[in-house]
Parts: sequence; C-alpha cells; structure tokens
Amino acid sequence: MKLLAPEALQQLPAVILPRLIQMFENTTPPLLAEIRHHANDANWHAMAQAAHKLKGSCMSLGAEAMAEICKVLQYQGEQADSSGISPLVDELDEIYPETLAELQQNYLL
Repeated sequence: MKLLAPEALQQLPAVILPRLIQMFENTTPPLLAEIRHHANDANWHAMAQAAHKLKGSCMSLGAEAMAEICKVLQYQGEQADSSGISPLVDELDEIYPETLAELQQNYLL
C-alpha cells in the first residue's frame, strides 16, 4: 500500500516540512482517539467532523492512504452509516505509525 504521495510534499517549501511533520505527529493521536471514541459511541456526526479534520492534515502532507480512510469515515459518519466503521478505524490506527515514520525518514531535514 502506498502511504505517501511525494508530489504533495514537493509542492511545500522544504523549510516548513519539519514543522508540519511535527504538528502531524502531535495532533494525529488525539484525533485518532476522538474518531474511535465517537465511532464506539455511535456519534456519527462527531466522528465525521474528527475524520474531516484529520483528512485535511493528511492531504496537506500527502498521506494519501490515511486521507482516503478519513474520507470514507467522514462520508459514512455524515450518512450515519455504521457499516464497516470498526475495521476502517483499526486500519487508520495501524497505518498512522508507518505513515509518520515514512514522513520522518524521508522528509525531515
């Protein structure tokens, strides 16, 4: 699975990448916890909002695999469609560390 879209990162000034990656590292775990919490509570609207926030961060850093999952979670939350939510949330949790490691390894100065 391709975790990153390097072309998205190449459009950003190299000088700000370390800060953006650090912000991603700091803000993503609470958003993942929020998504899981709202999914477990069947609070679909709140889950969709948290997924939307995380999707934006992911897209700005080219974390396309995570962004795609967030897109699906956002849509399903907006539709109050609970089908397949738990595996998607699990997958998001699983690929976050890999995505962060790839960002840090390839793009920190």
